[in-house]
Amino acid sequence: MTAIKFSEDVHNVRSKGYFSIETSTGVKYAHTVVLAIGGGHQTDLPIKAGEEGGACHSSNLLKHGLLAPHVQHKINANKDTTVAVIGGGLTSAQIVDLCIRKGVTRVLHIMRGHFKVKHFDLDLSWVAKYKNSNLSAFWMADTDEERFEIIGEARNGGSITPAYKSVLEAHEKSGRMQRYTHTRVVSQNWDVQTNTWKLLTDPPTVNLPMIDYVYFATGTRADIESLPFLQDLRKKYPVPTVSGLPCLTDDLQWSSDVPLFVAGRFAGLRLGPGAANLEGARVGAERITWRLQEILDKINAEDYEPIETDEGRRLMDLQKRSESSWTHLNMYEALLQT
Repeated sequence: MTAIKFSEDVHNVRSKGYFSIETSTGVKYAHTVVLAIGGGHQTDLPIKAGEEGGACHSSNLLKHGLLAPHVQHKINANKDTTVAVIGGGLTSAQIVDLCIRKGVTRVLHIMRGHFKVKHFDLDLSWVAKYKNSNLSAFWMADTDEERFEIIGEARNGGSITPAYKSVLEAHEKSGRMQRYTHTRVVSQNWDVQTNTWKLLTDPPTVNLPMIDYVYFATGTRADIESLPFLQDLRKKYPVPTVSGLPCLTDDLQWSSDVPLFVAGRFAGLRLGPGAANLEGARVGAERITWRLQEILDKINAEDYEPIETDEGRRLMDLQKRSESSWTHLNMYEALLQT
């Protein structure tokens, strides 16, 4: 998806809002759009051009694979390998475990805070019997800025589960993992001849070995203003934001005039600290579907002429079929157009 554009008058046929969604497979049209894209953009990696072969962000692992070619080559040659995993969340723990199971000799687990263990990525008081009390305080906050502060306090950075705590402790006991808490990497130098890093930390780490690869499990930032496909929409229909989170309506709608809905972490100012969790998904889905039903009922109740485009005719055909029997709709219908 490269752009989402909204127009209140399409081809002078309808006065109601209408979306055009530009994608790699062509332009799609819709009456409403639900934006459910997860956490947002990864944080920028502190590496220079030409050093990409020695590091990656955790969000790119599925694309690049767990082990870099030069690391796998050393493992196949029975040579010692050392990698660093930066971050203190569950993802970092999972990467540590996978690297060791894949044959990496030693993993350095580096985090800027203390080693936090929690069952969930937010405080238990937000999911246990006191959650209603906490949510009431959240709803009663005078401003969205106050709500954002509450979200930050409730989540309190990365943490791992008790189960992975046991896994990491076993690796540490075997000598395959070393943990460095309250430690920051202040500089790194990539040697293209040996394909290794020299890291400097604060506080200084004595006898830190050369690093074959660095994994940045440093999370993602939820910044709606950084999403390139929303630039046109934000310019024409701006909404206030607080530290990257949009100030949506209570129905999780972009604005009362623009039927774009936002779910997940980006809806945090309306759903609370659990917006990215299952509870947030449930509440968010309920709010969105209630409002969607109102909008679609209104569209179906109004007579209008079909849009004179191939895509418009296809949408009209789908609507007629759905009115007769929704069970006849095929979710693979779009494949017919490829």
